[in-house]
Formats: sequence, C-alpha cells, structure tokens
Amino acid sequence: MESIEKVRKMLERFYRGETSLEEERWLQDYLSSTTVPEELLADQELFMALEERDDTIPVPRDLNAKILNTIDREEKSSLRTRRISLYSISGLAAGLLALIAVYVFFLRTDTPLLLSARQSIDTYEDPMDAYQEAKKTLAYVSGKLSTGTNEIRHIQQVTKTTADPLKSLSKISKGSRELVLLGELQRVREIEN
Repeated sequence: MESIEKVRKMLERFYRGETSLEEERWLQDYLSSTTVPEELLADQELFMALEERDDTIPVPRDLNAKILNTIDREEKSSLRTRRISLYSISGLAAGLLALIAVYVFFLRTDTPLLLSARQSIDTYEDPMDAYQEAKKTLAYVSGKLSTGTNEIRHIQQVTKTTADPLKSLSKISKGSRELVLLGELQRVREIEN
C-alpha cells in the first residue's frame, strides 16, 4: 500500500489542478482499490463518480440547420437595420434641403412684401397701451401653461410615493452589507485565534 502522505499530497495537487494525466490515473487506480483509509472515502466516491461519467455529449441532428437559421436571421436583421437607417438619413436630408430652400427663396429675396414684414411696425401709439396688451397676452399664455402642467403634479406624487419605500430598501441593503463585513471580520478573528 502506498504511503498515505503521498496520496494526500497528490490529492491536494489534484484539487489545485496541478496534476498530470498520468498522476490522475495513478490516483484513480489507488482510490479504486477496496482498501482505502476511512479519511479518503469521500475522495474515493468522487473518483468513482468521475470514472462512471460518460464524456460523450449527444449532438442534435438538426444542430447545423439551427445554426444556419440563426445566422440567416441575424443577417436579415442587420440588413433591415441598415435599410431603416438609410431611409431615416434620406428623410433627414430631404427635410434639411427643404429648410435651405425656404431660407434661400423666401427669406433672402428682397421682395417688397417681405421687406415690409421684416420692418418693425408699431401697432400702438402709446407705449403704455402696448405694455398692458403684452402683459395681458403673457398672463393668458401663463394660465394656459399652468393648466397643462397641473397633470404633471399627479406624476410627481406617484414618484414620491414610490421613492419612499425604495429609500427603506436602500437602508436594508446597507445594513446587510454591514452584516457581511462583520461576518468577514469575525472569520478573520477566528483565523487569528
């Protein structure tokens, strides 16, 4: 019978992944024998399970077809993405061209109609009347904006009610991290003792 110390060292090297195939076969042969010390029974069970396993992996018959179908789907998807991006770029270019045409033909030409529109025209003789009218118009616009933003307040309330429980969860998460750190500190203390 081999020296039990030699077997222990070989097993340690095996579990670290440092043994050669020849050494693993030697361990397999040794642990397959019926006269194994009681402390190596777990190792013997492991090696017996490794010996019994079947290393062949069944390959499905339609594996090639599945792989080719997947490749085809990905190629079609990328082609569709390219086509969509080409359409969006051409649409963007058409819009930009339309803006340039409007600028060149309408805003840059010096027609009398456009010249009169560009000049500032006073509609009020008295500046105080113009101020009051502007103030009234701005108050109207402000009222309409306030009406539109009232619906957002409901969303803010929903956000607030969902954020409060999440704050509690973050406290629990922080506490669990601290417990993990305490556990690690306890393990270090146990190792030092």
